[in-house]
Amino acid sequence: MQSLTNISLKTIVKKQVKWKAKLYISALSSLVILQIIFGILLSSSGSTSGYGRGNLSVQFSIYSLDMFLIVSAFWAFIVAILFTTKAYRIDDLSVISSRTSSAIANIFVVIIYSFIAVVIMISTFYLKVLEILLVEKQSFIIENLFISPSILLLCFSSICLFGAIGLLLGTSFKGPTLIKVPIIVLLLIFISLVSINLNSLMMLPDLIISVIYLFVSVLCFCLTIWIADKSEVSRK
Repeated sequence: MQSLTNISLKTIVKKQVKWKAKLYISALSSLVILQIIFGILLSSSGSTSGYGRGNLSVQFSIYSLDMFLIVSAFWAFIVAILFTTKAYRIDDLSVISSRTSSAIANIFVVIIYSFIAVVIMISTFYLKVLEILLVEKQSFIIENLFISPSILLLCFSSICLFGAIGLLLGTSFKGPTLIKVPIIVLLLIFISLVSINLNSLMMLPDLIISVIYLFVSVLCFCLTIWIADKSEVSRK
């Protein structure tokens, strides 16, 4: 039997990332199903308005990524929490692992899945637009045919942020009480502050918002690793 001390952390994490990415592939399937369901149920993922005068009636529907992004973000949050549950941690026994290496591997998987989620989200959005264009035969005024890189980065950072918060929350519940309570309180305070200042935050340029989201994500990832390490020490 191999010992953890004989294998570098990098090698362990690399093996775990490959293992987890393949093992949890069903999570991506659930996202595809969710996106299709919301794409079918919602006549539009944006706002609708109309104008009428005499016998003339015109209705405008604005199609955007908003609803698809919301679904993807909450999916990332739930999946990240599931990664920290006992059922998923049992799978770590299939490879040489520790709580710290498992936490690092989960972070890499969340980042990879966030990128794939953006691809799935964009693909579903374009399929929805194509369906409306060909099946419903509605007239379109296309502002931008291709989604800008800044929007793609914003989508990725948003999904990654929710995944990071999910990992931190799930890991905190498994950590020592002295760490668990302050982290959960800080998360609640952070969510409250964001909710209060949401309108001001949305007024910032997309690139600035993405940088803020990525910074908070990195902070959550670092706290996740730290809690996992402390949990391992307390377990010993």
